Amino acid sequence: MKRNVWLRFARVRQHLTIYSLLLLPAANVTSQSPSQDSKTPTEASRAAGEAKQPSPNSSSLLRVTTRMVVVDVVAVDKKGQKVNDLEASDFSLREDGREQPISTFNFQHPGASASLPRALDPLPPNMFRNLPKYQPGGALNVILIDALNSTLPHQAYVRAEMVRFLEKLPQGQPIAIYALGRKLRLLEDFTTDLSELKKVINAFRGQSSHLLANASGSPDTPVLKGWAEQLLQVYDPQLLQQIGDFTQENLADQTGMRVQLTLSALNALARTLAGYPGRKNLIWISESIPMMIVPDAKKMPSRESRDFTDQLSMTANLLTDAQIAVYPIDARGLVGSAFYDAANNLSGQAAMGGLASRAEGAQAEELLQAHSSMEDLAAKTGGKAFFNRNDVGAAVRNDMEDGATYYSLGYYPLNKDWNGQFRKVQISSKRPGVKLRYRLGYFAVDRVEFLKHHPQQQDMDLNLALNPDSPEATSLQFQATVVMPSAENGNHIRLNYAVDPQQISFTRESDGLEHAQVDCAARIFNSSDLDKSLKTLGARMQAGLEEDAYNRINRSFFPCQLTLDLDAGTYFLRLAVRDNATGHIGTVNAHIRVPGPPQSADKAANSNH
Repeated sequence: MKRNVWLRFARVRQHLTIYSLLLLPAANVTSQSPSQDSKTPTEASRAAGEAKQPSPNSSSLLRVTTRMVVVDVVAVDKKGQKVNDLEASDFSLREDGREQPISTFNFQHPGASASLPRALDPLPPNMFRNLPKYQPGGALNVILIDALNSTLPHQAYVRAEMVRFLEKLPQGQPIAIYALGRKLRLLEDFTTDLSELKKVINAFRGQSSHLLANASGSPDTPVLKGWAEQLLQVYDPQLLQQIGDFTQENLADQTGMRVQLTLSALNALARTLAGYPGRKNLIWISESIPMMIVPDAKKMPSRESRDFTDQLSMTANLLTDAQIAVYPIDARGLVGSAFYDAANNLSGQAAMGGLASRAEGAQAEELLQAHSSMEDLAAKTGGKAFFNRNDVGAAVRNDMEDGATYYSLGYYPLNKDWNGQFRKVQISSKRPGVKLRYRLGYFAVDRVEFLKHHPQQQDMDLNLALNPDSPEATSLQFQATVVMPSAENGNHIRLNYAVDPQQISFTRESDGLEHAQVDCAARIFNSSDLDKSLKTLGARMQAGLEEDAYNRINRSFFPCQLTLDLDAGTYFLRLAVRDNATGHIGTVNAHIRVPGPPQSADKAANSNH
């Protein structure tokens, strides 16, 4: 069921103290006004105390003056063996040809430390948080099985290959498995339990893509062929041209929708994995990737093309900011000639209209485009593409091994002009014989300018994050407490958010105040029906803080509060926060039970009879 729910946020501004910031009103966009949500000082202080957000480890001030760029580097020798003893002084790093000072440097390799489930204290009832559930000791591996861009036969082939892959996988390597179809689904969160991973793969049956012309694997043949095509070419070439144009336009529309759904899935994965430190290897098993992340995409127009350059650049930045390297694998394996494919049924028509040669040409063009997109995406994110091989399981294993040992180099670009252009990164080793692989650059995107050109994107991002089917996002971490109705708050339910201030972008403006803008939102569902939301709430905290208030926020938490009314029953809540300066989003799922009103003594006595 399609939902078109957009949030409108109440704008409130505060320039005083941390105490007065806690009095900022929240707005229920469905029925309430900001004035109806105002709290007394006592209520606001209690709401903040109930959140119980742990203080950050560091009490240093958080000032954002520039953006650090982190580049993961895989180093091998002439024989392809990993080089494990390089120092920061062995690297030279340039951006668009200009030398950059390396600010951070570390080396990661298997066995450096164990990857373990994160030890988290149990939460009291009705308190929820979105902290990452795994503490990685090295690179994490995520497998994405793509049903949106793959036919059913190749999905079945991938499933069989994955079963064989898991049979040979050593214990102790955490893996998460996602599937992309009409939506992105988490099949299994990070786990080292091979039995659970095998159950997930064995249960996966794939699904027919609604945006592929030949989702079942049948040949994508023209509408007219053989004698019919030749006759029409002679007697009504204009009609034949119209049929061809219609086919191309329909294909372009389908491809455009696939690009949008694919980008949305990649954005969701980036926000989900951003809270995990270190490198994440995204092993993307797909028949075709319907896009190319290239710096000069606008210079490559065609009759059927759509301009997704801005969206592609934002997605590329989300992936690289989250330290995600993409390893595409062609789900088709080694592809044979279209002429010998019985499914194409070329016999008896090979001479009519050149069907055989056109089938060969179409297949070659399709493979070239698919493999070029895979190589481009891998190069732009620091991964590696695998195609034309019949061992998908071995390719997955190679991907995991390739991304397990790497160097991380961080620097603050000397060029402060965030003009949206692609900046090339060049890294070389001063040691002879060392070959390096790393992402080729990044887009210097200014989010404020991006939103000016795409004002609807902000609502789309949060709307997608509030979808209960989307994986929980960790790029902005927070804790939320649901305060049930009581004698003090009447029939109101309060949602108290406590956002980690270390992850919020504060900027000092000309008024001398530290400014930040944070949204908090909630989408409520009946527990028995997650296809239709009951209501959506949102509030915007627009703060301008003096030094004392800023210091106190930085040592505790950034607050936000929503108020809603719910009848007695069980509910599913999707809670979200967003830093509007960076676009970072955090989400968490909450299951709550709202008790009914207390029964009187007479009603209780009657109910016992």
